Formats: sequence, C-alpha cells, structure tokens
Amino acid sequence: MAAAGGRLGQIALELAPAYLSEQEAVDTVLARYADDIGCDVETILAVRRYALTGDRRALEGTWL
Repeated sequence: MAAAGGRLGQIALELAPAYLSEQEAVDTVLARYADDIGCDVETILAVRRYALTGDRRALEGTWL
C-alpha cells in the first residue's frame, strides 16, 4: 500500500511541485492526472501529502 502510494505521490509531485498549494495543484494538473488514471482527486492529494511527509497516516481512508 505504502509503496504504491509513494510512487503515485512521487508522480504527483513531479507534475505539481511542493511549492504549489493543494488547490493550485488540482487546478493546474492533478485533476486531469486523477482522471487519466481513474482515481479521485482526494486520493491523489493524499498520496501527494504522503510523498511530501512520509507519514503513512496521509493514506488512511484512500483506496490504496
């Protein structure tokens, strides 16, 4: 679970760097990324948070 979340989170960070707020990240690219991989935006934001912090609690409640 954490490995999959970590990889998706790394991709999310590559697409929307950490200096972007969550809303800016969603507005610029993450909504489209989520749609392309068949995932919801909340899960993509959660894996991005996990990639930023390394805290597995960020993944709680996701489909991962």
